[in-house]
Amino acid sequence: KLYHWKHHGEFLQSYYFGSNLRYLWRETLAMGQLRAPRATRLADLAGQQFVYFPLHTEPEMSLQGMSPEFFDQLWAIAMVARDLPAGVKLAVKETIYGMGRRPRDFYEQILRLKNTVLLDVQELGVEVVKMADAVVTISGTAGLEAALIGKPVIAFGQHNFYTFLPHTRVVTRSDMLKSALDWALSESFDQRKAAANGARLKEAILRASF
Repeated sequence: KLYHWKHHGEFLQSYYFGSNLRYLWRETLAMGQLRAPRATRLADLAGQQFVYFPLHTEPEMSLQGMSPEFFDQLWAIAMVARDLPAGVKLAVKETIYGMGRRPRDFYEQILRLKNTVLLDVQELGVEVVKMADAVVTISGTAGLEAALIGKPVIAFGQHNFYTFLPHTRVVTRSDMLKSALDWALSESFDQRKAAANGARLKEAILRASF
């Protein structure tokens, strides 16, 4: 065992040395799965319609804490893949801090969905948001980034502060998802109005911040 510091005269137990080694090994294996050529580059999606789903690190306050009603990421991904229109891709990207923490076969389960790709983990999330046709999230910051630039956002989490904007939708039941995706990907989506509303929210945030 590793012991790293004293508290009230007693050493506190840290992680087992073997556990740390196994974590580093899992992280290395995950990196191999999540880098090109095994993973998809953002440039490979140029000219294609796709929806972006950014993975949360787990456990994380912004997932289990902010969305106690829903935090099953694999379930969310499977539902989005099920309800996407034909020809539209679902692009899933891991966070650097999530590597090595996922259950066995986590990424393989995602890749079994024929309309779904795993993006290179080193792609910048904000660039993926800019290029995506819509963002689906639970309670991640990518949803806010998308909302601020006027991208349609679909959120499974019920406590994101930006979901009052007209270009966002909150999904609280699985049978609501398909219509939300159809709305987000519709040619009638008013991108100019959404961008203006997003800019107004950004300005309000800046004015209220210090």
